[in-house]
Amino acid sequence: MARGSPCTTCITPGPNQVLCSADSYPGLIYNPRLEGKVPGVFGQAGKQLKHFGWIHEIACPSESKLIVAELLNRRVRKLLPHP
Repeated sequence: MARGSPCTTCITPGPNQVLCSADSYPGLIYNPRLEGKVPGVFGQAGKQLKHFGWIHEIACPSESKLIVAELLNRRVRKLLPHP
């Protein structure tokens, strides 16, 4: 896989919906707005904090909470991004 190949996406519930999309490689999470702007990108490939290893699934129950499942690191993490 190459950069720009989204592996998973989710949209938050509620009146102010936010889209989250994850690149499996190099482990980036994008936070594009539904109108097309991308105000935030975070993460990188690796095993440390703020690093991801092939993000396979992402759940976003709210704008301020993400659940990320990684294949290579064999972990599930709860993220609390700043708005």
